Amino acid sequence: MEDRDVVQWLCEELSAGGARDRDMGELEALVDRRTLEIRRQVLQRLVQDEADRTEFGCPVCGEKLSMVHRGRQRTVASTVGPVSFARDYGHCGRCESHAAPADAALGLHGRASASPRLQEICALTVLHGPAGRAAEDVRRLAGVGVCASTLHREGFRQGERALELRERDIRRAETPEGAALLAAEARAAPGDATLIIEIDAWNIRERDNWGLTEAVREAGGDTGRWHWVYTGTVFRLDQSGTTQSGRAVVTDRGYVATRAGIEAFERQMHVEALRRGLLQAETVLVLGDGAVWIWNLAARRFGRASQRIDLFHVKQHLWELAAKLHGKGTPEAELWIQPYLRWLERRKNGALDIIESLEQLQLRTDADGAEAIARELGYFREHCGRMDYKAAKAEGQPCGSGAIESTCSQYQRRFKLTGQFWSLEGDEAFLALVTLHRNGRWHQLFPHNLN
Repeated sequence: MEDRDVVQWLCEELSAGGARDRDMGELEALVDRRTLEIRRQVLQRLVQDEADRTEFGCPVCGEKLSMVHRGRQRTVASTVGPVSFARDYGHCGRCESHAAPADAALGLHGRASASPRLQEICALTVLHGPAGRAAEDVRRLAGVGVCASTLHREGFRQGERALELRERDIRRAETPEGAALLAAEARAAPGDATLIIEIDAWNIRERDNWGLTEAVREAGGDTGRWHWVYTGTVFRLDQSGTTQSGRAVVTDRGYVATRAGIEAFERQMHVEALRRGLLQAETVLVLGDGAVWIWNLAARRFGRASQRIDLFHVKQHLWELAAKLHGKGTPEAELWIQPYLRWLERRKNGALDIIESLEQLQLRTDADGAEAIARELGYFREHCGRMDYKAAKAEGQPCGSGAIESTCSQYQRRFKLTGQFWSLEGDEAFLALVTLHRNGRWHQLFPHNLN
């Protein structure tokens, strides 16, 4: 039967069943429902054919398996309903493990009760909100009935897979050959390319010592539930610009986010920088606020990089000093700060000019003012080498860390919803999953949707 014959037959069937006087949405739903069983049977037959063709070898080492069970049945949920098939199950003497080779050939995890496409729907759904709110949306949009626990379980399992991919890349980056392979993924860059690395952190709330708060407090322990998520973004300068309205935009960039600590973040940041052109870049710039850990990381991992402190944070320090000396929001404070802001952005050594001016001011102010000036002098002396804003503007480089501020905000929209608590195990898996998606590498988990 040719395609047009099938279409004609199906249209006649649906029309006979009352497919009249309905809007297009109703007709789409009708076609889905009436063809569901046909599609399920087609998929089941194709799956069985693939299982029958699969060679009986170990998916890990390729060694021929010893038969344990011939024709073992398995049923998985799919987007068209339950699909059952039979496949052989055996034992690998080399790996000392059991396997059904057809499962691996079909892209099925040993514990998964869902097809790869259904797994992907679950994973994409939990990227954007808690599973408890999403089951009905999935039913309406995809026509698939999955419960919240399945959505959560599949999302978490894909997060574990994302963690495995992340660790694989970290191990690769530790060898010259592996680092070269990662660097080869970078897009072609101009010879004078500048790589921008921006770093910050935000807090996530975890379910620490749940139900044991009083006992922990009485024992002198820490009952805090907020923990740092170290976050970075990396892009080439030629991949950034502004819209017609003047809004800054980055067309292509990489993301890193982890709750696993600074050392783990440093390794992940290095991998992403390699992928974004670290080895090809003529200039590397690290941007951040005044946090010491950022500059220590930059010195360890990106030793040849220039460092720049976010201009907004520097201005905050000046405004705080103006408020201390002349009162918050007063005309006197506004008048006092203006020369310092101009020096900072327009002079070649504006930070040094500010230091010199504050040193002179410190000599002729009262004790409280002198103490406040001393604190800011310490800040400017520590970071003056990171305040080359005039040169930055001349070279078209960013003076502020707006890209990483935006990145942190985007992550927090998912991970800091009202009433939401995480565990270290859960948040790290979901952070890896979200980051893989943001970095455009979703196909590493689900290659079936490449075309």
